[in-house]
Amino acid sequence: MISVLYIDDQEDLLTIGKLFLEKSGEIVAVTCSDPNRALNHLSSNTYDAIISDYEMPMIDGITLLKEIRGRGCTIPFIIFTGKGREEVVIDALNSGADFYLQKGGDPKVQFIELIHKIKKAVDKQKAEKALENQISLIKRIAEISTSLMNTPFQLMNQKIEDALEEIGIMCRSDRCYLIMWEHEKKNSLSVTHEWNKQGLESASETIHHKKINDFNTLFQDLNQNCSALHGSIKSEMIAEPLFLSHIQHWPIKSILLVPIRIGEVTTGVLCLDTLLQETSWAHEEMDTLRIFGHVIINAIIQRNAEQNLIESEERYRNVVEQQQELICRYRPDGTHIFVNNAYCKYFGILLDDIIGKKFKPKIPDDDLTELGLYFHNFTPDNPDGIIEHRVIMSDDSTRWHQWSDHAVFDDHGTCVEYQSVGRDITERKLAEINLAKSEKLYRTVFESTGTAMMVLDEDTTIISANREMERISGYSLLNIEQSMSWTSIVSPEDLNRMYEYHQKRREGASDIPSQYEFTLITRDNRRVRSFITVGMIPDTKQSIVSVMDISRLSDTELALRESEEKFRNLAESLSLGVFIVQDEKFLYANPYIVSLLGYTIEEFYSLPVFSFFIDEDIPIIKKSMEDRLTQKKQSVVYHVYAKTKQQKIILIEIQGSITYYQSKPAFIGTFKKLR
Repeated sequence: MISVLYIDDQEDLLTIGKLFLEKSGEIVAVTCSDPNRALNHLSSNTYDAIISDYEMPMIDGITLLKEIRGRGCTIPFIIFTGKGREEVVIDALNSGADFYLQKGGDPKVQFIELIHKIKKAVDKQKAEKALENQISLIKRIAEISTSLMNTPFQLMNQKIEDALEEIGIMCRSDRCYLIMWEHEKKNSLSVTHEWNKQGLESASETIHHKKINDFNTLFQDLNQNCSALHGSIKSEMIAEPLFLSHIQHWPIKSILLVPIRIGEVTTGVLCLDTLLQETSWAHEEMDTLRIFGHVIINAIIQRNAEQNLIESEERYRNVVEQQQELICRYRPDGTHIFVNNAYCKYFGILLDDIIGKKFKPKIPDDDLTELGLYFHNFTPDNPDGIIEHRVIMSDDSTRWHQWSDHAVFDDHGTCVEYQSVGRDITERKLAEINLAKSEKLYRTVFESTGTAMMVLDEDTTIISANREMERISGYSLLNIEQSMSWTSIVSPEDLNRMYEYHQKRREGASDIPSQYEFTLITRDNRRVRSFITVGMIPDTKQSIVSVMDISRLSDTELALRESEEKFRNLAESLSLGVFIVQDEKFLYANPYIVSLLGYTIEEFYSLPVFSFFIDEDIPIIKKSMEDRLTQKKQSVVYHVYAKTKQQKIILIEIQGSITYYQSKPAFIGTFKKLR
């Protein structure tokens, strides 16, 4: 229903006009014979359009128009008058009038034309506002994507919920939440992130209090047809009785459900709903919200992968660092006064050939300057330091070392000795270098996910593109915008299909996909497997597209598996036991421990940790675990008696420290039989 304010100083014309306007049932007209009172009407009421006579006492129609426009009001304004002078028409249109219509002739025909002008002006303004809101939404989603990309995984959950709040408010919703499948089989789901207006029930509370099977059924349907269900619960009951019958008694007025797909897999559903009043969402908004859903889900994937990788590397590093370290004491001139066996073995030197003699490993020139500055900075007040540098071995191979040094000073403040503990960190350093390279590539890919945007014209010209598109394609914006066709960045095998989609979309066809995969060809002829989302701009032949690079999604998972494999290979190749304990159960034990205690693998993992030790030593073990949990001790070594399956008592040495597994404290260490 269109609401109209009709202003004319002639009461009889207002009465007749109101009858004609409201006869169609599409317009409600409020009449006013005084222009000054009309201004008051506008201060306290909302209208979709204004109709005004030109020649009126005190204030003419154009003066009234200028006053309204001067207040910042952009409501469509139509001059409907008997005056038809050319200068009046020009003045009216220049002052912001949408249409100028002259009275006279057949009233029926005249008011049909007036109603047409009203509808046209109102539709035009709605379309402009919808496009403006759509562009604002797209820009904000691009900004959110960039922000999430630079967010550490520890802060990612809060950032995602902040983004849900912002998008929920922009899309006129009371709640905005993400539901994802908990397992690959998609037999259960949960609300992973959510926002709701203050004082309203959260989505997770709603699902918890109602029948979860209703939601399972709903999302199974969404997974199959990939459609977006939306609209008023009450008015849409006829169209979607099966789905809406599940939730018609819930406190939801309107709901929008957008399934989010990565390639051919439905990963989750972005949900918006209202609890206070009904609303609706345009199809263009749904297409844009699909992009937002991709941004959020990829942020979650990134967060989970980074967290798992960090925890895996931490476990691997703990095992490596518990091995024998290189220990030495030497004077400032390099004369060694003590070294341990590990030091001698590592450098291939006999103990007698190094004690009392000068020995300095060969170090690359690039590292010598930094080492000199490092030792120069030691003072009695600052006697400790840690440094990492390269060492050239006797076989000319280069290894990375980490050294923890303590400088000893005499009473005069002169350094007389260094006490150093070193370890070979080559594997870790190479992993960091490779991970840094991988992270740089992964970050580049993620910057383009859901944020590379283009506006395409009917003739395939790229009207505009953002910086993400510039980066992903390799072309500068100067080369892209207004001069390049999108067909020049599409692989030959995809071109005919995508051009057919392009043409049919502009013909109004509804049987073409809005999302699909294709191969993008960059400026340097690289082939990038990509995921595209396309939506038409209302009332135009132009379209907005989003291009996401999906070629590198599994890189982090591969790095995680490689790190886990390194840990397992190392542990199972050692001639002593390696274990991880959490919640008084073995999470992992290498074959040495299982064989030593005489159990099968199944028996071993089914028993609590303390069942393998004699009762007298259990308090010692518990005290050791408590000290590490409270950080009284970082790493401990102690001897206790263990029991085999045959009840044989053996003396073992345990060395262990604290680590984390699935975000919970765990104990990692070595297990060696002494006799």
